[in-house]
Amino acid sequence: MSDTRIPFVDEHPVAAFFVGAYLYTWVISAPTVFMDPSWTAAILMYVGSFGAPVSAAAVTWLRGDDVRAWARQITRWRVDWYWWVAAFGLPLAIVGVVTAILLGVGGPVDIDQFGASPVLVLVIFVFGMTVSGGLNEEPGWRGFAQPRLNDRYSALTGSLIIGVVWAGWHLPYFFIPVAPHSGFTVVNQVGWFFGILLLSVILAWGYNGTGSVLIVMVLHAMANTADVLLPLAPDLILVDGIIDETAVGTVVLVQIGVQLLVVVAIVAYYGREKLARGEIPGAADAGGRDNPTE
Repeated sequence: MSDTRIPFVDEHPVAAFFVGAYLYTWVISAPTVFMDPSWTAAILMYVGSFGAPVSAAAVTWLRGDDVRAWARQITRWRVDWYWWVAAFGLPLAIVGVVTAILLGVGGPVDIDQFGASPVLVLVIFVFGMTVSGGLNEEPGWRGFAQPRLNDRYSALTGSLIIGVVWAGWHLPYFFIPVAPHSGFTVVNQVGWFFGILLLSVILAWGYNGTGSVLIVMVLHAMANTADVLLPLAPDLILVDGIIDETAVGTVVLVQIGVQLLVVVAIVAYYGREKLARGEIPGAADAGGRDNPTE
């Protein structure tokens, strides 16, 4: 427990968390903007990607809240079995529907490309669980910010607030040569922004329904992993060495459309206030305490 109280952190924990996440990630990642792709640049970038959990732990400690209670969410695996099915299966189902629609509309897919190596899929999933969306992000965005915003706003509103801040946090990655985001076309960038807002709602649904950061880590990692399973046709995406923006746009629109349908279904069934049945996590369930000023 910290003996030093900082008024801004004490009175505005979510805002302090957002600021801390940005500062940690942006400061540590800044040098990689000027580095050519290399192992050194990649390691530095991924070390910097832990801004959300580092900031969440720091704010929790500085406020004198329960760091252990916040951290225990990361290992909370005792949830109803169907949440595990949803965490692993929903991203796969989305890819399956996207593939079917693209085949139906003559999109840039080739069913012969379907089926990535199981080893590759496992490696990508483990990577996603640790340093590409799971452990390096979810203990902060969902494990810290979501329960505190649940206390003040509807769960849907809170998830969208996090989505916007979360998207902005990624900004340096669009300028870091070693980051995949730096190769996004304009269509990709626009689609990615809307996609991350929708994913934020889906992850909030998983967190609010279980109180488990582990579940949303799996859901997030599977969402990233499932992208590899989309059987895109390389010769229809890259024509004469140039990316076909129309083809990319078709894929992006279908992906966003399917994700939007999932979000609409979640909100329609569970309601925007909770995105879940029964009680949902609040600050007190994540190691914190109620704060009427935020």
